[in-house]
Amino acid sequence: MLKNKKIVIFSIIICLIATLFFLRGAILRWYVAGKVEKIEERYSLVINYEKLELRGLSGVNVEKLTVTPVGQPVLFSAGEIDLKLNPFRLLLFKPDTRRLDAKDILFNFVKKDSISNYDFLYKDNKSSDTTAVQQVKLNYSRYVDNMMSLLFGVLPKNADIKNLDIVYKSGDYNLKISMPDFKVAKNAFNTKIYSVENGIPENLIFNGLLDGKKRRMSARIYGGGDSSKFTVPFINYRWAATLQFDTLAFELAGSERENGLLSISGKASAKGLSLFHEDISPENVVLDQGLVKYKVNIGENYMELDSASTVTVNQLTFSPYLKMEKAAKWIMTASLNKSDFPAQQLFSSLPKGLFYNLDGIQVSGDLNYHFYLNIDFSNVDSLKIESVLKPKNFKIVKYGNADLRRMNGEFEYTAYERGVPVRSFLVGPSNPNFRSLDQISQILQMAVMQSEDGGFFYHNGFLPESIRGALVTDIKSKRFRRGGSTISMQLVKNVFLSRHKTLARKFEEMLITWMIERNRLSSKERMFEVYLNIIEWGPMVYGANEASRYYFNKDVKDLTINESIFLAGIIPSPKRSLSLFTPDGVLIPEKMDGYYRLLAGRLKIKGLITEDEEAAVKPEIRLTGEAAKALQKGAEETVEPEEEEIF
Repeated sequence: MLKNKKIVIFSIIICLIATLFFLRGAILRWYVAGKVEKIEERYSLVINYEKLELRGLSGVNVEKLTVTPVGQPVLFSAGEIDLKLNPFRLLLFKPDTRRLDAKDILFNFVKKDSISNYDFLYKDNKSSDTTAVQQVKLNYSRYVDNMMSLLFGVLPKNADIKNLDIVYKSGDYNLKISMPDFKVAKNAFNTKIYSVENGIPENLIFNGLLDGKKRRMSARIYGGGDSSKFTVPFINYRWAATLQFDTLAFELAGSERENGLLSISGKASAKGLSLFHEDISPENVVLDQGLVKYKVNIGENYMELDSASTVTVNQLTFSPYLKMEKAAKWIMTASLNKSDFPAQQLFSSLPKGLFYNLDGIQVSGDLNYHFYLNIDFSNVDSLKIESVLKPKNFKIVKYGNADLRRMNGEFEYTAYERGVPVRSFLVGPSNPNFRSLDQISQILQMAVMQSEDGGFFYHNGFLPESIRGALVTDIKSKRFRRGGSTISMQLVKNVFLSRHKTLARKFEEMLITWMIERNRLSSKERMFEVYLNIIEWGPMVYGANEASRYYFNKDVKDLTINESIFLAGIIPSPKRSLSLFTPDGVLIPEKMDGYYRLLAGRLKIKGLITEDEEAAVKPEIRLTGEAAKALQKGAEETVEPEEEEIF
């Protein structure tokens, strides 16, 4: 009896399996139709196909597939797609593509004015139940592990794709990237890529290896045309930049997730990399050789660049450490230590075009560098930063494009505004407005120093606490508002780097400041003297004596205490100075009252004024020089003020 029951049950199972097998095409079409309907409704799409069928146990064939946003041009089309999956892994809902054959594949991105046929990709798909969303805790290692499983499962071990095109159109801009014949055989691929950007053709060769079982992939891409360099399309159109390279390559290997930890290791390299963008440098930035060997550790709530990772830039190799940990908010920790390395390695490895003044410099001796940064974004005020570059028998053997001793003698200074030269003059006795320190009011000197950099004569070019405070302010405001610059750094910026305001200029400014201060290339007294004779004090007004003449029609040595404090106070925003006065040239007291009281107290502490003089200090001054005439003409309205320079 029991035996008969088993036979009946077995027969029923066989019949069900047979029925499912013969009806599998209908079941697939029913299932896909339901999914398509939901996707169409959710994203306002129209999805059509002429044929959808199963082939064998695990083959899927689709013909004449199109995806079209409502009222927009076709976004995606395929003449035919034929997939062969691993049936056993498919039963476990783990995709494993054995083979992909496809032809006439088109990705067609079209943008007209502010509307595009891919806008739906940016649609907010978050659940309306915010409480439920907040309760979900993202596990980074699990998330990355799932993504890698999906990636290596979907990528085919064998593939043959004919006529794959990616098209982008926006106004007069047209880009087409084509792969006529893309083949993958036993995880290895090799193909040619053709791009045409507004009628200009470029060719690439792209080859590599995919190994899903070992979670490894590698790729190499290099120019295949007559020119050795390949110009990356779209970059110039989108970001007004030009990016070129000889060869790019990368390798990636991911471990299995174990005890909540996942590691990804590999390397990436670039040869003959060239980048131009006016906000980075006025010249092409060239990196001859770049190599990164990395190990990234990913835990449940953090991602970490292991300190075993190395970065090589031309001749210089270093090992950075970076960790991003998610608590209430992100906590970032970064560090870099490199001991006793030849100083010339640093200067020879600077990318060409990035640090113009130091290009060609030759040095001897060794350097030691230590860097540490910790930012808790839930408590930004607790930010910690350390950056120390220590020399050992360091000497400058030969200067590069700029002689860093330039300030020691008389020299010509050129003032720039937005990269355009506006005025040149000599800094030295040949200039009738030049004043040595002993010819400048002591009150003005101290007021400027207390306002801009009270420790100028005691530090080596940098104030770590000032830089830390500037970073805190910038992070809180989410923009660059303060630069933490000392007088030394401001001077270097104006004398050597005033032409172009770029991101790289800040780093060059700090490096030149370090070299001048550490090697005593100019004395502190001479640096302060030059500073007082070149800084801007108003529209086309440069230097302390010009400022004294412009505002008060007197020599700088004859300034009063009130006048000196005023001049020190307008250094950060000199073009706005006349807005502080009434139409008849009287300083509006409330504009600078707090500043006057602060500076008066500091001058008294320094012993430059008495208690009675401190009590008499008030924001009470009247314009008597050319500034008074400019005010009457409304000149302050015709001058477009510049924001305080950060870089």
